[in-house]
Amino acid sequence: MIKKLGVRYRISCSIGAVIFGVIGAVIFGVAMGIDEGQVWIGLGAALFWGFAVWFISLAVRQSNIRDVLDYCKKKPHPEYEMERIEQFYKAGASVCGLRLNNEFFLYIKGDTVNFAETRELMWVFKIVTQNRFYGIKAGKSYQIEVKLNDGSGMALPMKNEKMCDDVIAYIEKMVPYIILGYNDEVNSLYNKNPQELERIVDERRHQYFEQVPVR
Repeated sequence: MIKKLGVRYRISCSIGAVIFGVIGAVIFGVAMGIDEGQVWIGLGAALFWGFAVWFISLAVRQSNIRDVLDYCKKKPHPEYEMERIEQFYKAGASVCGLRLNNEFFLYIKGDTVNFAETRELMWVFKIVTQNRFYGIKAGKSYQIEVKLNDGSGMALPMKNEKMCDDVIAYIEKMVPYIILGYNDEVNSLYNKNPQELERIVDERRHQYFEQVPVR
């Protein structure tokens, strides 16, 4: 499934590159046939070609599964690691797009895959944002924020607050040793002394594994 998502994304990006490339060529042809405004139209063609190159780069890099590819490349046997992740994906149903055990964290939305080793997780919390349009309330957006021990993070979009709560409950059930929920003290520690937060999570993990068998 993960490989299929990468292939599908590559095809979509390639189609996008062709479309923008053709539009750019047409605009360039128009620019060559007129005298006035030739420069501006030429710039428009260059803009479309730029988008075409960008789509090509996305296709080549398979950006939608980049996390998985980077993980596999670090291992001695990348194909074996990819197969392990594929088996993990097939092993059970997801909760709102998230699959999780004590080894892998995998979230899929559309063609985009967010992936990390579970040992990298430190802190997870939900964010509810009140959107406004010219000062008028325009609904809310929801996401799960995942903070990793290398200072990076993932923003997992959700449809509603219940989905956020379901994901948090699932994470708590599967890996209760990480920090769950937002508070200012944890935020300050994460920003000012992330090594200490990592130490706390590692200690909680070790205590957990002493009491519960690895799932």
